[in-house]
Amino acid sequence: GFENIDEKYDVIITNPPIRAGKEVIYKMYSDAKNSLNEGGVLYLVINKKHGAPSTIKYLEELYGNCEVLDKKSGFNVLKCVK
Repeated sequence: GFENIDEKYDVIITNPPIRAGKEVIYKMYSDAKNSLNEGGVLYLVINKKHGAPSTIKYLEELYGNCEVLDKKSGFNVLKCVK
């Protein structure tokens, strides 16, 4: 995660470790938001069958936005702006 990171970033890109479980990856999303500069962007890729719909809903609540940039073969590329 982000426990040892004290810096702020303009961009964070991740392919989250889905098998770690929702609790772990949702904490990653929250920690990523805290590690972004204002106006910073989180990009991630997630498969529909691995929870893309619920992840999109969570990210919309957390960031106030979540854009699906692309979909292909069940994979979703998402963008959230802090």
